[in-house]
Amino acid sequence: MDRAWPIGILGVVQTPFTAADEIDRWSLLRLIEDVLDARIDGLLVPAVASENAYLTLAEKLELAATVQAAVSGAVPVFWGAGAHDEETAVHVGQRAQQAGAAGLLVAVPPSLYEDQAQIVPYFVRIARQVDLPLMVQDLQFGGPGMEIEVIARLCTEVDAVRYLKIETVPAGPKYTAVLAATGGRVHVSGGWAVQQMAEALDRGVHAMIPECSMVRIYKAIDARHRGGQREAARELFRSLAPILGFTNQQLEVSIRFFKRLLVRKGIFRSPRCRLPTPDFDVYQERVANELIDDVLALEAALFLSSAQRSE
Repeated sequence: MDRAWPIGILGVVQTPFTAADEIDRWSLLRLIEDVLDARIDGLLVPAVASENAYLTLAEKLELAATVQAAVSGAVPVFWGAGAHDEETAVHVGQRAQQAGAAGLLVAVPPSLYEDQAQIVPYFVRIARQVDLPLMVQDLQFGGPGMEIEVIARLCTEVDAVRYLKIETVPAGPKYTAVLAATGGRVHVSGGWAVQQMAEALDRGVHAMIPECSMVRIYKAIDARHRGGQREAARELFRSLAPILGFTNQQLEVSIRFFKRLLVRKGIFRSPRCRLPTPDFDVYQERVANELIDDVLALEAALFLSSAQRSE
């Protein structure tokens, strides 16, 4: 295992917006300050939870560059290519390289899942033009994603591929299959399947990559599990079940909920999103507020427990 790998919790940076629908730099810097205080192990920006689909290329680069500068080397920052075309991925990768990024996230283009023989050549071409480690995003929310044989070839034939972010259905067995097929040579993480975090840790994933709103809780679960306290980790994880059940019912619900949580924490000034779907109705709003109360209470309990142990 590469000891330079970030082990634990990496966070996808959410994008705060002003009333004028511009990136809210003040809120963004507050978020980075908060996750560093929470001892996050690394950051990814932009990605799906950043509302990547609704950002311009210039905004994606601005977002990533701002985060890279704010972190100032404290933790590794992975830039997201933010598009499925090769030219854009290379452009973002070269900018990331200049800025000192730890790596570049590149998703498998959706069309290549139907022609998987083209996946390895696609990443070979990108690797030839970008001198950074690649994090390959195997993203197929409703399907199995890349075949294990393709993943094994990819990790063998493209030396730059050092990371795999698995977001397929079902995720758990694929974590195990990928770890076995790659012999531990590649960093394996999960993202959208954070509701399976307890199982993922049992299976030996190197990291989970959720949003940045509940880092302290995720870190506490991860620390307990890696410290040999599996039952304590499971008990804490069960406290998140209602929150994850609500947020993971739909991507847009997740984005809206966690922005509201960041507002309640005083980190974001607004929960404004660019999502084209309708905002929460009165019932969703009520449930969201109740669940946010639960998150804040859980974080407060963790803080109190930590303070008592340090006395």
